[in-house]
Amino acid sequence: MKNSENLKEANYSLFGIIIHKGKFLKRGHYYSIVKRNKRWYICNDDVIEELKTYTQNEFIFFDKVDIDHMNKNGYLFFYRKADNL
Repeated sequence: MKNSENLKEANYSLFGIIIHKGKFLKRGHYYSIVKRNKRWYICNDDVIEELKTYTQNEFIFFDKVDIDHMNKNGYLFFYRKADNL
């Protein structure tokens, strides 16, 4: 067992999202939003576009992305453990 000195709160940073658009999981369309070199991109088939972002109350928002759709239809969210956040 770990003692209390080794138990530290871990911080994680979001770096990717897969989103489903459609009524059924086996039908519809999947696209992704990914972070690379501190910039966010939307990847939809063979089109990759940089997204403008802004933060509010520590939440990140993207232009060109319906935030309600992303929150309700986000299929996978990818996080990386951040050592010094």
